[in-house]
Amino acid sequence: MFALLAARTVDECAGFLPAASFASVRADLGLSYAQASLVLVLAAPGGIVGNVFAVLADHYSRRVIATAGAFGYAAALAVFASGRTFAVLAGASFAIGLCATALINGTEQALVDVAGADVTAYFARGVLFGTVGGLLGPLLLVAATATGFGWRAAFVASSLLMVGYGIWLGCLRLPPPPQPDRTARPWDGLRPILADGRVWYYGGVALLVGVLEQPFAAYVVAYVEHDRGLSPVVATMLLSGWAAGAAVAAGRSSRRRAQRPRRGLSAHAALLCIGTATTLVVPWAPAIAVGVALNGFAATALMLVLKTRLVALHPGRVGGTVAAVSTIEFAGFGLPLGAGRLADRYGVRAGLAFFVILAVALVVAAVAGDQASNTRAI
Repeated sequence: MFALLAARTVDECAGFLPAASFASVRADLGLSYAQASLVLVLAAPGGIVGNVFAVLADHYSRRVIATAGAFGYAAALAVFASGRTFAVLAGASFAIGLCATALINGTEQALVDVAGADVTAYFARGVLFGTVGGLLGPLLLVAATATGFGWRAAFVASSLLMVGYGIWLGCLRLPPPPQPDRTARPWDGLRPILADGRVWYYGGVALLVGVLEQPFAAYVVAYVEHDRGLSPVVATMLLSGWAAGAAVAAGRSSRRRAQRPRRGLSAHAALLCIGTATTLVVPWAPAIAVGVALNGFAATALMLVLKTRLVALHPGRVGGTVAAVSTIEFAGFGLPLGAGRLADRYGVRAGLAFFVILAVALVVAAVAGDQASNTRAI
């Protein structure tokens, strides 16, 4: 169980580095905000391709899928660390998304089988483990920057960490798929999933929440550096507040055993909107830190509600359901490019305002979904 939960630790540590180093990478390579945003979001189409592993995990060895994902992840991080051109970093980002999806789907689907009725609590515990990585990633970047090694050293260190985790996974026996049917094709069960309107709705909500996590955090760092005049070290430390907020949300949910989340989507969406807007409208570093922490709390709480509902939608086809929702979610990878265009033309503050607009859209979608849920449509 510990090994399955630890997947989130290594993923959050490595996965947060591109966002945390956004400003440094852009400056070192002479990229525009639009180019740097493209590097950041190319992990999403990589994740779309990687969703094939979520479907395969309903039928084949989770250990093989997760271990291969970990080693591929490590290789992609190493390539990112050595990259000197936009094209190399873009390709590495795509590979990071693909391999991270294989790693997380392999381990989380095994976790669902082990957790049973307590799946919400174990998902939350996975997030708690992830907050360790969410704190470790920015701290690793701060240490690398403060000692003069730079952001590349942080990527090398996280690559080595991922290799170690891959070796650990390869030595374990993870639960096999429940009642595997060797005669069925992995894609046969997707038709009823894709015909379910709830899957499309939850995918749309996840799309908005996903954009309001790491891409939003990247623009907060750029904003406080270039518009508020904070040092890169202080700007990166602000991201620790996101991990702290996420930890509080996960801690609350991890104590609930065998329960359906008691709140709907609207309250969490409203908190996320408030936190996102605070970073823009209150030009004071402590207030920005609070806004980032509130964003982390609300985004995590909302995603835990979504994940718990997804597990119950199509029992026995959790991988296919997750793959469908994740594909819809990752389809929003182009949205941060709009923020990049705005930042290039009107300044980074305009790019940050773009995320506030998305947060308002999330509130509207959440309210509509909760109203539909009261009529049992969602």
